[in-house]
Amino acid sequence: MDKLLYNSLLYDFYGELLTQKQREVYHMYYCDDMSLAEIGERLNISRQAVNFSIKQAQRSFEDYEAALGLVKSHANLRELASSLRAAIEQKNFAASIDILIKLENII
Repeated sequence: MDKLLYNSLLYDFYGELLTQKQREVYHMYYCDDMSLAEIGERLNISRQAVNFSIKQAQRSFEDYEAALGLVKSHANLRELASSLRAAIEQKNFAASIDILIKLENII
């Protein structure tokens, strides 16, 4: 999975678990594509403080993902849904049923 997409998904799933300031800095960096210097200027903090906040948020996200696995589950579900769509379009009903069973086992 692309790193930017992965970081965006981490933010979507776990962003509310960060402090308001970490959420703001992380969003500016990854979603608004601002540099450390730009974020620091806007928030009146040093580049080092911005970098520390981003690294700390990333560590938190990795810990949450290791414990909960929401991003991995999301990717797995999207892959199965795509496979199911392809099987249905090909009128491969046996494969469709197998994929449906896998989906049911997840949820």
